[in-house]
Amino acid sequence: RPLTWDTLLALRRRGIAIASVTHAAGLSSVDGGAYDATLPRPEAYEIPPETVETVERARAAGSRVVAVGTTVVRALEGAALAHGGVLAAGGGTTELVIGPEHRRRVVGGLLTGLHEPGSSHFRLLEGFAPRGLLARALDHASREGYLSHELGDSALVLA
Repeated sequence: RPLTWDTLLALRRRGIAIASVTHAAGLSSVDGGAYDATLPRPEAYEIPPETVETVERARAAGSRVVAVGTTVVRALEGAALAHGGVLAAGGGTTELVIGPEHRRRVVGGLLTGLHEPGSSHFRLLEGFAPRGLLARALDHASREGYLSHELGDSALVLA
């Protein structure tokens, strides 16, 4: 896992703010069949006021908001969409499906596992980078022995 306590503390020492979101993580793929076509399912989230303040400060300073995990992207973007494009504190459930056509309002990058083409998580990554670039990155990761998905290695994807 890339985010050890030492890493988090080093980021803080460099002036990088860290904020939290509570969310219900969903599935990206089960069997490649009919059920997968219904993914992602609705996911619940809770965004604390402190997180909204941290995001607003970062954006005001011209900094990038980087989510850790695809579900955090859905929570932040879904919450903003539910409030007219502005991130607001509070709880909710998002049914937002993010892909290349989605106009991101909050998140400028994400740290995530390596996801397979065809999964809802891979489609979400296409909201940050073109399919061809993602495919080349996956090919490279496979050749180098990287592990995929939640229990594997991570990639930083910046839009």
